[in-house]
Amino acid sequence: MTRYDPISVLATLAADRPRGVALGLTALALLGGVTAAGTVAAQSDAPTVRVGGATVAPDGTVTVGVVLTDAPDGLSGYYLDLSVSDPETAHIDSAGYPDAFGLTTDPAIADDGASVTLEAADVEGAVEPRASNVTLATVELAGVAPGETELVVEPRQFDADDGSALDPATRAGVVTVTGGDTAGSAGAGTTDTAAAAAASTATADAAESAGNPGGDTTATAAPLPAVLAFVAVGLLAALALVRRP
Repeated sequence: MTRYDPISVLATLAADRPRGVALGLTALALLGGVTAAGTVAAQSDAPTVRVGGATVAPDGTVTVGVVLTDAPDGLSGYYLDLSVSDPETAHIDSAGYPDAFGLTTDPAIADDGASVTLEAADVEGAVEPRASNVTLATVELAGVAPGETELVVEPRQFDADDGSALDPATRAGVVTVTGGDTAGSAGAGTTDTAAAAAASTATADAAESAGNPGGDTTATAAPLPAVLAFVAVGLLAALALVRRP
């Protein structure tokens, strides 16, 4: 593995002020980029309640999942509302819970199928800390007329295993009702399942990579921000000394 010698770098660049200024500014820019990238990555990893999307034909039905992407401290229970932005395009027909939730309330579906309220508790501790892609419920929708409608989720209450509140972000799903092609209903469920499987695989790969301290990526990437910071600060100090009479 290549080792950096910040002292030699500073000595070389201090003798060449224009080059030192340019590289110092570049190092600061790179350091800012690394920091910003880390912030964005941390934000993207925040727990999110995601609703699946699908395609369905008029008079057909399709099932989508409501998924919690991450449960850092487990999940003891939840309470949420799911609504269809345009029930004249598609409406909620039914809903159900996975077996992991031992205590549930009957889904409360509005008369026009525009919304449903879901509530469940994990009494057996099936959703453990650091679980990912946790299916909270499945919702069956019926196509009515060609067009698109959003499935918007509103978390009312989410509790972790230790009793603390969880405030997840949300991501709506889109249901497209085709112009009468009944094949759309059959393909929609497959597409949604494949997307969930891909997300699960990506999460597993990321976890495996994070748990491998001997990997090349971890070894070379970890010291980079510190080296950039050291070089940038040192360059500025060296250039200040050169300017002194």
